Amino acid sequence: MAGYEHNFHIVHVTDDGNRTTGNTARAASSIPDGLIDAYLSTTYQLGLGGAGPSLRIGEPVGTGPGTVGGMMADAGATCAAFITAWNPHSNPATTDAENEAAHARLLDRLAAFPGVTVHEGEGVGENPEWAPERSVFAVGLASSDAISLGREFRQNAIVWVDDAGVPELLLLR
Repeated sequence: MAGYEHNFHIVHVTDDGNRTTGNTARAASSIPDGLIDAYLSTTYQLGLGGAGPSLRIGEPVGTGPGTVGGMMADAGATCAAFITAWNPHSNPATTDAENEAAHARLLDRLAAFPGVTVHEGEGVGENPEWAPERSVFAVGLASSDAISLGREFRQNAIVWVDDAGVPELLLLR
């Protein structure tokens, strides 16, 4: 199956906060392997329509100007999360109006976190039938808060970047 080269960067997070990685994470998750592989092959784009830097699971975010790591450094942050509120539990039947309303609620929720800088973005999958999902890159958001928001908005997974600068896919189911 595709995506197994990134298994080191897959983390399953249980409701009580326990974490497993790699094949153990895949096995512990209720998310189908094909969907995990789709998340692994997605480009997580900052800015809409390809306007900013992007990140991919398992690939360093960089450190210089114009990179995701550079944006984090400019904000004085050592962590960030890429989160969407679109298509809860990957339900493609969610309407555009429902997705836009959920996105607005996510932005409102993020505004309550002091010191967090929010950048609009979108997850762009390799499959052309998968429409880009509006998302946010929340710089300075703690891991526990990012996981809570992912669960609140019924997401299967979020993307997490810590001070190591290599994005991980956090499986929430």
